[in-house]
Amino acid sequence: MPPPYPTPDHSQPPSPVEDKTVSGLSSAAMSRRTSFSDYQPGVGSSRFASTPATGAQTPDPLLGPKVAVPADVLKKFPQTIARSREDSSDDDEEAIELSATGPRFRRPSAAVHPGDHVYADEAGSPPPEATKAARQGVPPELSSFGAELLLIAVCSVGLMLFSFLLGDMLAPQIQIRAALGISNTELPWLVGAFNVANGLSVVVSGSLTDLTPPRPLMVGAFGWLTLWNLIGAFSLSPSRRILFFIVRAMQGLAIGVLVSGSMSILGRVYKPGIRKNRVFSAMAACAPFGFSLGAIQGGLLFHHLPWIFGSNAMITGLCAVAAFFAIPPLRPVADVAGTEAPSIKQFDYLGAAFAVGGCVCLLFGLTQGGVTNWSPYTIALTVVGIVLLVGLFVTERYVVRPLIPNRLWSTKGFTPLMIAYFLGFGSFFGCWQFYAIQFWLRIQHATPVAVALYHIPNALVGVFATWVVSRTLHLVPGHYIYTISMFAFTLGPAFFLPQTANTIYWALSFPGIALVTFGPDLAFAAASIFITSNVARSYQGSAGSLLVTNQNLSSAILTSVADAIGTRVDKTPDGDVGLQGLRAIWWFALGCQLVAALITVTCVRIPKEEEKEHVT
Repeated sequence: MPPPYPTPDHSQPPSPVEDKTVSGLSSAAMSRRTSFSDYQPGVGSSRFASTPATGAQTPDPLLGPKVAVPADVLKKFPQTIARSREDSSDDDEEAIELSATGPRFRRPSAAVHPGDHVYADEAGSPPPEATKAARQGVPPELSSFGAELLLIAVCSVGLMLFSFLLGDMLAPQIQIRAALGISNTELPWLVGAFNVANGLSVVVSGSLTDLTPPRPLMVGAFGWLTLWNLIGAFSLSPSRRILFFIVRAMQGLAIGVLVSGSMSILGRVYKPGIRKNRVFSAMAACAPFGFSLGAIQGGLLFHHLPWIFGSNAMITGLCAVAAFFAIPPLRPVADVAGTEAPSIKQFDYLGAAFAVGGCVCLLFGLTQGGVTNWSPYTIALTVVGIVLLVGLFVTERYVVRPLIPNRLWSTKGFTPLMIAYFLGFGSFFGCWQFYAIQFWLRIQHATPVAVALYHIPNALVGVFATWVVSRTLHLVPGHYIYTISMFAFTLGPAFFLPQTANTIYWALSFPGIALVTFGPDLAFAAASIFITSNVARSYQGSAGSLLVTNQNLSSAILTSVADAIGTRVDKTPDGDVGLQGLRAIWWFALGCQLVAALITVTCVRIPKEEEKEHVT
C-alpha cells in the first residue's frame, strides 16, 4: 500500500533540472521549504507545508488533509522541479527531485542573496558576507577585543619608545652637554650611539622574531631597556661619559628588537586588509607622539637629568609586565600548507654578519666623521661599511633563507619606494628636525620647556594623519598617500628658511611643525603596510626591519652631509653651525625631498589594500 504522502529518498543522486513546471501544479516559484503532501489531482494549485529545521516532512495541520500522490502520476512528471534563475535571485537553490518513491532534497549552497532568509539548518554554511566579517574581526590568536587592544598598545609602545628616547635627549641637549663636559662637535653622538646600536640589532632581530616565539624576545628587550635606564641615571658626569654613551647604545639595541618584533607580531596576526591598515596606522601614530612626549619629558626634567632615565625605567618596567600577558604564544608557521615551518636552524648567520658589520662601520664612521673632521680612520670605517653592505646583497642571493626576502626586490615599485623613503625621511630627521631644535635653542634662545611645547602640534597632527591613512588606504591607491607624504616633507624647510632670530613661533614655526608631520606619518604607514603585505607570513619581521634600517642609515648619512654643509658655510668660534649654515642645510633638505617626491610621482605604484591572505 503506498504511503499516505511522499517521503524523502536519499538513496539516489540529484538529477539535473529539466522542467520548471509540472502539469497540475502552479508554475510559480516554490518556497524554499515545500511538501507535496497536500497535492490534489485535478486542481491547478498546490499547497506547501513548511518544513521544520530538522528537515522532516511534517505536514502543517492548518493546511488541510493529506492526499497521496499516485506513483503513475509521478512517472509522468519531469524528474526535477527547481526554482529557475528567472523566478528567483538565488544562484544555487534547493531542488526537489521526484522519483517513483517520492521527492528527494538537494541541500542548497551557502550563498545568500538579497531578500533571502537564513534558516536554522543552514547555520553551518555561513554566507560570504559572514566570512568576510569574520576575517575583519578579532584575529583567532587573540581571545577578545580587549586582548587585541592590549597587544596593539604593547607593540605600538616599541615604535613610540624609538622616537621617545630621541626627544628626551634632544630637548635638553645643552644641559646634557654641560653635565657630560663634551664639546659641541660631540653632540651628534647623543643620537649617533643610539642609532649605531639600533642599526646593529634591528637587522638581526627582524629575522630572529620570525624564526622564534616573539614573546620572550619582546619581554627580554623591555627588561634590558629597564636595566640600562637604571644604569643611565648614574652616568651623567664627566668621569662617566663613556658609560653614558654605552647606555645610549644599549637603549638602541633594545629598541631595535622592540620595533622589528612588533612589526613581526602584528604582521603575522593580521592578514592584509582594512583591519591591518588601521592597526599599522595606529602604530605609526606613536612615532610623532613619542617624540613629542620625550621632548616634553626632557624639557620638564632638564634641571633633574637623572630622573629622565629613572622615569624611563618605570615606564619600560611596566611595559615588560604588559608584554608578558599581552603577546600571544605565537610560533613560526609554514607559508604553504603541508610544508615545514621555518626554524632557527635556517637563520642566515653569514648575512647577519655582513649586515651587522656593514651597518655598525658605516654608522660609526659617518657619525664620528663630523666630530674629527674626517680623519683617516673614519673614512676607512665608512668605506668598509659600504663594502660589507654590498657583500650582503651578493650573499643574500645564494642562501636558503635570506634576511631580506628576495621577492621584495622584484616587487613592482619597491626599489623606488625605498629610495624615496631614504631621501624623504633622512632629510626630515637628519637635515631638518635635528637642526630645527638647535635653531630654537641657540638662535632664538628658547628654553628646553618651550622647545618641548613647540612639538605638541607634531603629536596631534600625527595622530590625525595616521587616522587618514587607516580610512583611505583601502579606498585609494597607496602611492597617492605616499606622494602627499613626500610633498609634506618639503614644508618643514620651506617654513624655516625665511626665519630669523626674532621670528615668533606662531608665524612660521607652528604651521611648519604641524604640516611637516604628515610626511613621516603617512610615509611610514603606507610603506610598512605595502612591504609587509608583499612578503610571506614568516618574513614579517624581516620586512619591517628593512624599513627601520632604511631610517637609521638615511638619518646618519644625511646628518653627516648636512653637518659638513653647515660647518663649511657658517661655523661659529665654538664649533656650532650659524644661521646661514642652518639655511644651507635646509636648502639641501628641500632639494632631497623634492627629488623624493619626483621619484614617487613617476615610479612608485602602490595598489589599494584589499582583504586577502598572506602571500606565499
